[in-house]
Amino acid sequence: FSRWETDVTDAIIPGKKNRIELHLMDPVEEISYASGYAHHPICGILRDVTLYALPEKHVSNLRITTAFDSLYQDSDLKLALDLSGDSRAESEIRLIAPDGKQAAKKSLTLTPGENLINIHVASPEKWDAEHPNRYKLEIELKEDGRPTVSYSRHIGFRDIRIEKDVMLVNGRPVKLRGACRHDMHPTLGRTTTREIDSLDVRLFKDANMNFVRTSHYPPTERFLDFCDEYGLYVECESAVCFIDTHRQRNYAPGATQDDPSFTAQYLGQLDEMVRSFQSHPSILFWSIGNESVYGSNFAKSHELVKRYDPSRPVIFSYPGSVPQDQPQVYDLLSMHYQDVNGNLWQWGKHTSGFQGEGIPALFDEWAHPACYTYSTLRTDPNIREFWGKSLDMMWDGVYNAPGALGGAIWGYVDERFMIPHLQKGTSYWKEFAHTAKPEGFRGDCVGYGDWGIVDIWRRKKPEFWSTKKAYSPIRLEDARFISPAPGMPVNLTVFNRFDHTNLNELEARFEYRGETCRIAMPDVEPHNRGMITLPAKNWNEGDSITIEFLNRDGSIADSYLVTVGNHRTKFPEGIASSGKLKTDASGDLVIISGDGFTVPFSKSTGLIDHATVGNRTMIAGGPYLNLDINFNHLTGPEVRKVSSHLTIDPEEWDPDSFTWKQDGDKVRINTAGHYGAISVSYEILVGADGSIDIVYTTSDVPNGYVRETGLVFDIPDDFTTLSWERSGYWDSYPDNSLSGNKGRTELLTPTTVRYGERPTQPWSRDTHDYYYWSDAGANCNAPLTMTAKAMKENVYYYTLSSSLFPGTLSVISKTADVACRLSKNGNGDMSLHADNKWDYPEIAWGNYCKALPALPCYGEIHLMLGNRR
Repeated sequence: FSRWETDVTDAIIPGKKNRIELHLMDPVEEISYASGYAHHPICGILRDVTLYALPEKHVSNLRITTAFDSLYQDSDLKLALDLSGDSRAESEIRLIAPDGKQAAKKSLTLTPGENLINIHVASPEKWDAEHPNRYKLEIELKEDGRPTVSYSRHIGFRDIRIEKDVMLVNGRPVKLRGACRHDMHPTLGRTTTREIDSLDVRLFKDANMNFVRTSHYPPTERFLDFCDEYGLYVECESAVCFIDTHRQRNYAPGATQDDPSFTAQYLGQLDEMVRSFQSHPSILFWSIGNESVYGSNFAKSHELVKRYDPSRPVIFSYPGSVPQDQPQVYDLLSMHYQDVNGNLWQWGKHTSGFQGEGIPALFDEWAHPACYTYSTLRTDPNIREFWGKSLDMMWDGVYNAPGALGGAIWGYVDERFMIPHLQKGTSYWKEFAHTAKPEGFRGDCVGYGDWGIVDIWRRKKPEFWSTKKAYSPIRLEDARFISPAPGMPVNLTVFNRFDHTNLNELEARFEYRGETCRIAMPDVEPHNRGMITLPAKNWNEGDSITIEFLNRDGSIADSYLVTVGNHRTKFPEGIASSGKLKTDASGDLVIISGDGFTVPFSKSTGLIDHATVGNRTMIAGGPYLNLDINFNHLTGPEVRKVSSHLTIDPEEWDPDSFTWKQDGDKVRINTAGHYGAISVSYEILVGADGSIDIVYTTSDVPNGYVRETGLVFDIPDDFTTLSWERSGYWDSYPDNSLSGNKGRTELLTPTTVRYGERPTQPWSRDTHDYYYWSDAGANCNAPLTMTAKAMKENVYYYTLSSSLFPGTLSVISKTADVACRLSKNGNGDMSLHADNKWDYPEIAWGNYCKALPALPCYGEIHLMLGNRR
């Protein structure tokens, strides 16, 4: 992965056709563990190959540092460069400012070997991730006054210091909001292009991230150029991974940390990385290895970096593996996967409340999105949306802990390779590629994890919006609901979480009743609070105000939706009724009839048997108890299986009793039965307006951690549309989100993207996942989209309708305390799940979950049949 050069002059035959052969090896003990990490051999040319010519007298090994005075006003530009040959050379060095004007010029004679040059620059524009001011450095060699060769590159004036447990950039404390990035191309595998490198940097910025960890190898220099240009801090990591720790059986354990025969490999690639990238202002610190056991080769690696580039800190994981009597090889405390409260013990090192051990604590792997909870991802992709609270809690904790430097989500992009289908034979590595996945979850793609906040096509997944919101550098701290007096201005508190940006550098606007107005931004320094004022309007109860904060480039940093007064929901209407209910118990059913609808109950099961509106079935069967309980709380990093748990099969329903009676203008049904040892009783009230209110209680349910408890109903598969309103975790969501606060979506999508082809629809409209085999419903004739399958938490209403008929079926909660989702089986049969309790106890990796006890297990669900869409 690191750039290397070799002189081929003696092998070139001038005037002839020359061929270059590059021989590659992929040894199983390779210190990068690159093929092991990719879960298939990736041996090949992953980066650019360039043939170039130089004059005999030329400059090489350019090193650049900037040294500010104590006030961070003026700076010395310090250059170190080597001149080849055995004679001197005249040179001219020019520095061009960001505005194109010449900032400095110096003529001097270079001598063979190393040359040290100092250029004083008055009041340079500083480089930081929020103000990526770049200067252009031009070096020209001359002979007899004429230019013979010239070099140019962009540089930045930037200072890095550590004071106790705080990192300062240009004298200001910084907090790193980031993610770990792999090189991933949709069809080329472990490589990138200029387009991908540029797109990734812009997506990082769009997600309000200011930091990238180049795990677990150096990036392309092109990627760093974009980081310099757009403004991203970088942890640049050497290709050393899992030394004597997590390697799997198909690749050797790799206990090379103390092996002198590997020293040249450790130091060679590290030297290539540091020499190639030293002049990039975006690089904040170097990493000498990931999740490895300390040894002498790491001590030598640290020494090499500090000797060549003393201006930057060094990080190493696992730092706790370094014995106390050995030299410390890190300046930052790297910790991986603390809990949401910032607590972790790892190899003898620990953090408490995100604070480290006297040096800046960086959680350069944290907030791992759910990607190994295969069973849950099959049926309920909302676990991705739920993950957002974890990141929000973690970032709040880091921001408020002085010694916490930041965190990097694992990871930015899905680690999946859409390898071609084999034409014949069997690949020897196929079994290895699937070792992490249980039977039944082995898709066409290979790789380590479907863990990105974007997929390999760079489509934004649900985790992307959560990242943008959690990492937002502008926090509107007032409630979602405000009560301004009509005709009066509105004052709101805003928190500036930028590190180097005053809020008066930005713009803001708000939209109210179709009118967009500018908001004057206050003079608020970084890490401080201030006030914004919305000018007076004739504020009306129930209206919404959309507030947007814009970055200096005009992109939206964050958006908020504020409601005037209390929340108001227009609930779905029931049946337009003019009379009382009628009952007919003459046959095998107790048929309750209203104006244009029926709710039959089977006398043998005590459950609903094809409730209709008009001549269309709305509820085919139910209610059945929906019970999914985990008996152990899996929170470890390798949750690749379903924990020990209990689920209820509706087919196991065994009724005990069934009664009914007219109760005024309603009919009351009492049903009791059991699922094995678990007993359930239902009290159901059917109203003339199409309402079906269900209260259920249980007994003999074993205690554990709730995944879902509630009710499930069989429903027809000809519903085509879902609409909902809910109280989501975030106050605003983008279009095509998985579960916005208010939404309407078609349950099906007309096209299925074939394996290896670029999808054109948003990720939320997908029906298939080629990384692992999707649920049985994804393989039926009309699979649900991700949005349709994903649970909608805290719903006010959840309404199913169809383009084929006018009837509707709704779940209603005036207090927004239920959750709903849809599922299909392999035959295409659809079910509606309505839950009173829900959680994701298997989310793991230190992420947040409610840890709800299953007992007591009871609840109520309110359904509404309607005859209008």
